[in-house]
Amino acid sequence: MQNFIINPALTCQSGYPCSWVSEYLQTRAHLASYGSDFNCDPACTRPGCKNLDLQIPVSIVDLLGAARYRNESVSAIYSRHYSLGVYSHHEDDWIRLVSLKLKKPCPFLENDRCSIYPVRPLPCIVFPEYLVNEGVYEENANQAHFKDYLCLHRPFILSPERAKVVAKLRTMWERERLISSFYLFNQGSCYIDFSNLPKELLEAAGNLKEVEPAEGSEPVRIIPNQVIEQFFLERMADCQPLAGLREKIDHLNNQEGQREFLQLWQDDLLMKKLNNVADDRVLVFRLIKGKLQGRRRSLIPAEYKFY
Repeated sequence: MQNFIINPALTCQSGYPCSWVSEYLQTRAHLASYGSDFNCDPACTRPGCKNLDLQIPVSIVDLLGAARYRNESVSAIYSRHYSLGVYSHHEDDWIRLVSLKLKKPCPFLENDRCSIYPVRPLPCIVFPEYLVNEGVYEENANQAHFKDYLCLHRPFILSPERAKVVAKLRTMWERERLISSFYLFNQGSCYIDFSNLPKELLEAAGNLKEVEPAEGSEPVRIIPNQVIEQFFLERMADCQPLAGLREKIDHLNNQEGQREFLQLWQDDLLMKKLNNVADDRVLVFRLIKGKLQGRRRSLIPAEYKFY
């Protein structure tokens, strides 16, 4: 595999912080296609772009790239096309990761084509190849909510060279995600625990779906993701440490704000610290008496802990 420049300490040429964004995104776009045999089926209806339940996390880099690509201000493109969202933790559906996200259906989908394809978010770039890399391709292909994804219903193998590129792209995404979270919330991964709010969420959900129960058990009521997200936006998004998000987004409109983000991006020591906070001890917030209160806790299921 060729060596591509992905050094996060990209230079701020001529005093313009946004120049490093272009260089980084060019490298990212090159890696997106390098050694890849994947092509979307011509008959694909773009369910991943349209499905309201499939949320796409994005980074500050994506905001800067899309704004530059569309020749718009960061705050303007954020207001129309992005929002704050919460994502289910893979081990506990009550635990949600806070992140920027694309609004759905994807506002950049035009005539079933991505209108910002060269600067599309990394989660879009690596799907579905990362599923093969992580050994969960077949598992996901069999899930009901992926039944319309044509790319998941055909044999798909990554070459060793492409697998390395996908792994590199995933590493790049982790840096984008963590540095973006630190810029917005002054910490790395930011989690919300909703397990103390079942009554409030059930009331907000109104008419609930029910799934078939196991024999002898009660029906399971499903709280839609959209209900949880709406509750989050109305009751939590203005609490610390999430408050002030719009001001920080607006600050990226000018060179000073972009320079501050670049300084965080170049800080390898900060990145090392953020990366060292593993799932066994993360800061998780709960809404208690109208405030978000955080404590360190493990996100690893008890059966997986070793002493």
